[in-house]
Amino acid sequence: MADDSILRAVPILAVKDLTAAIEFYSRLGFTGRRYREGDDYTFLRRDRFEIHLCQSDMVVAKQNPGNGVYFYLAHGSAASLEAEFRAAGASILSPLAPREWKMNEFVLADPDGNLLRFGEELPS
Repeated sequence: MADDSILRAVPILAVKDLTAAIEFYSRLGFTGRRYREGDDYTFLRRDRFEIHLCQSDMVVAKQNPGNGVYFYLAHGSAASLEAEFRAAGASILSPLAPREWKMNEFVLADPDGNLLRFGEELPS
């Protein structure tokens, strides 16, 4: 098997209200489209990163802490991205700070409690 057989991975997050979730992610600069109009699945992109959302009746709003995505950021971009998200009305759960795992990181949650972690590597 070739070393580069996996081209990319795309997280799929469960959400209770797909329309509300799409609106939230749009405020964070993601653009997207539903799989089919009226469907319960959507594709979202920002820069070269993609997330899929799937509407589910099993989701308990704001109680999905086990689900999430980690975004590795370009060096020096974490502070401006956190400020952009704050200006868009996102509630930051854990503000930007150096972490013991050598990442400068902040955390927010979407309306369904999916954790979105954003971090840039700290210099060695």
